[in-house]
Amino acid sequence: MRTYKQGSHYGYLIVLLSVSFALIGCTAANTRIASVGPVTTWIQQNAIPLKTVEPGGSDADLQPLQSLVGNASIVGLGEETHGTHEFFTMKARLVKFLVSRMGFNTFIMENNWGASRLIDAYINGGQGNVEDVMRMSLFFSWQTQEYRDMLEWMRAYNTDATHTTKIHFVGMDCQGVSQGDFDEVENYVRAVDPQQAAHIQNLYADIIARGIAGRYTIYPQLAAETKQQYQDQAQQVYDLLHAHQQAYENRSSPQAFALALQNARIIVQFTTYANQNSQDESLARYIQRDAFMAENVAWIHDHAAGSHPRMIVWAHDVHIANNPSYYTGYAPKGTENLGGFLRTWYKQSYLPIATSLYQGTFNMYQGIRVTTDTAGTAGEDTYNYTLGNVGIPIYMLDLRKTPPGPVTGWANGPYIFLLYGLGGEDLSIPGSLKQWFAVIIHIEHTTASHRL
Repeated sequence: MRTYKQGSHYGYLIVLLSVSFALIGCTAANTRIASVGPVTTWIQQNAIPLKTVEPGGSDADLQPLQSLVGNASIVGLGEETHGTHEFFTMKARLVKFLVSRMGFNTFIMENNWGASRLIDAYINGGQGNVEDVMRMSLFFSWQTQEYRDMLEWMRAYNTDATHTTKIHFVGMDCQGVSQGDFDEVENYVRAVDPQQAAHIQNLYADIIARGIAGRYTIYPQLAAETKQQYQDQAQQVYDLLHAHQQAYENRSSPQAFALALQNARIIVQFTTYANQNSQDESLARYIQRDAFMAENVAWIHDHAAGSHPRMIVWAHDVHIANNPSYYTGYAPKGTENLGGFLRTWYKQSYLPIATSLYQGTFNMYQGIRVTTDTAGTAGEDTYNYTLGNVGIPIYMLDLRKTPPGPVTGWANGPYIFLLYGLGGEDLSIPGSLKQWFAVIIHIEHTTASHRL
């Protein structure tokens, strides 16, 4: 069992204590109400109760989301863990509402860029079995029944002829590369500048041989100088394309050039990310990944069809939070995460929505090993404690409209917000809930996600 250590302010520390406790179900939430104070009272009066986390029924309880989102064109949907059933299904409900009711049509996920093309092809009528496509293209932690059901809904939505605007699935991550990333670049250069084709192929040959074979096996074991060489070679390809932009655009189109250059950028990002210390997921590596994902979201935004793209960005709460100081104490001042970059670039057009829990179980991952853990009891110095003691099992709360005084003081913190990483790491961070998120969806009791 995992227990949160009350009063501790730490970032990446895992505390395991041999203490057992009885989980309190959602039915008991109505009787376990904290002593009424200004903050509790305000939450009770302003929370928007939700009937269910499960998609498929009426969305009447989600209607207030329309005014909460307003004119925002990029909505970040976060999750406190990467292995919680209720987070996945609740976020799927939000996706359906944003697509069906508000015209959002670009779904951007914390998943590798190239592999995500397979998912996009599938939901837009491509052949194949959805579970096979998921196993080939999604991170292992996303290979769940909850994601399968959401992708099947996307496919059905796109199949409906009355929906003239289709959903597109795009990955923003760079932790791995696919053969398609290299093919896009090599085929483009072969078409616009055949004399350079062999040179590009030679620069990429070793990266393909060692990078695609498996980021968990071959590539991380390469010598540092070898990985630096591959990073330099990937950069040479990108620089060559960039230097010939005008000529290549004239021989193809600005759109075709932009896509080829972006694929070359993804390969540079992969080699740069893989060139850093991969043994302990160093903080520098983690921060670099956020910056790369932000670059890719911006590229998708700038090249999306239509003049007013409406995009959903699906990732961990840590990533979607609007926080240029999320890594305070662990990184240089001003270091931004994904959400921090998006807020800097897009201002109020970016809206981060977090999910949180009070207690429950979740899946965690070590490679392909899956175990189920229990979220610890939230201490009184956590946001989760206050959010979980208002007597409402599932609700939305707008954090932008807190009244002056104790409520805004609480929202500004600092208090601990509980967060768990892919492997169950405790990523809890003290700070300001009001700065990090515009809206929070709190779920009293959660369970582990369901594997395929």
